[in-house]
Amino acid sequence: MLDHFVEGEASFTPSISTGYLGAVRRHLAIVDQSRLRCDCLKLALGHQPRRWRVTDVAAASELARLVQRGEEFDVILLGGSTCAHVNLVDIVLLAAAAPHIPILVTAECDDPERAHAILRAGAKGFLPTSHSLKVLMGALERVRAGGTYVPLALTDAVSPGPPQRVQCTPWRELTRRQRDVLALISEGRSNKLIADALNMSESTVKAHVKQIIRRLNVANRTQAALLAARTSVGH
Repeated sequence: MLDHFVEGEASFTPSISTGYLGAVRRHLAIVDQSRLRCDCLKLALGHQPRRWRVTDVAAASELARLVQRGEEFDVILLGGSTCAHVNLVDIVLLAAAAPHIPILVTAECDDPERAHAILRAGAKGFLPTSHSLKVLMGALERVRAGGTYVPLALTDAVSPGPPQRVQCTPWRELTRRQRDVLALISEGRSNKLIADALNMSESTVKAHVKQIIRRLNVANRTQAALLAARTSVGH
């Protein structure tokens, strides 16, 4: 059950801002394909009393690689122009690669059901872009502290319910044979064991694995396995 945090701009009082002074800078990861949104947000955050150190990337797979290399973040901010343009697989991938880092998604709320799907996929909060920077700052602090942020407009709709397995569009990009290979990868099998199980050569398995990694936009077979374990792979 989501710990709904339903607050307007007036709820983020000056007393909160006063407490920001002198605090250790938080590390924020921004995942957004829009260079303009990233630059504007970094500029705005740099002028806040509690400043955030920002690392921005264009793709979730890039951030997953940084986390694998040991980079630490306090919050992940995943941006998109609208709910429909937020890829659920990106959320699932990041939640699997960095389960200890909360994800806040910000986009125009053009589809409340899609916004609920975003929350079910693993995001700790959803912030419509119609909200102000002050509200964003409060939402970032809220999810960083372990809470959730859900705007009032979404709580008026059907409850998003508990987390569940997500049916993800990228599986459509895989052939049936590639899905079979991925299913065995998620079981931890080596290429040789996969080849034996599917009655194919090891070189063919390697070729399938390469295509799976490319089509799912992940960094390696480990991330592909994590993604498969967190989602429903249709056949």
